[in-house]
Amino acid sequence: MSPHRLLFTLALAAAAPACSGWLSDADAQRLVRAYDDKLVEAYRTGDEKIVDPLVGEEEGKKLLGLIGVKLDMGLTLEATLKELKWLGVERPPSGEVHVLTEERWHYRDRKVGSGETVGQESDDHYFMRYALRKVEGRWVVGAVSFEHPPSVGRQTAPNTASPAVFHGMPAAGEQPR
Repeated sequence: MSPHRLLFTLALAAAAPACSGWLSDADAQRLVRAYDDKLVEAYRTGDEKIVDPLVGEEEGKKLLGLIGVKLDMGLTLEATLKELKWLGVERPPSGEVHVLTEERWHYRDRKVGSGETVGQESDDHYFMRYALRKVEGRWVVGAVSFEHPPSVGRQTAPNTASPAVFHGMPAAGEQPR
């Protein structure tokens, strides 16, 4: 098969799920993995726009706030995904596709400019639910939530907010995101 024909075939195969409205389990997992990879880059550079092509409006606004707070403090976040386990894919009647994972991450805040580590490093353990939604003909990460309260290694962060706030978790009396 010629290289041009191979590229055309691969492009058709990649577009088929989006065109048909159907998302395979493997494609759903690839989207979550791409999101995690871009999220690491967005936090490291302090540029939430890096992940924009992969997220819906709700998740995009959440990331804008979380990354923006770090930048306002003169920090970026170095995140390393240490372990990712696929726990399942669900297809609720809403038409969304939910991907369930177990994840272990390592975090360290860095001072913008010098790259100096600020505060405690953290090893965190999460059970996550990624709600994938079709928006304007393409699949995106519409919302990300914890299936169980996260296990957060550090008890303080270099700011005046609790670590729960920086995990997008509501404060007492707020509605979950």
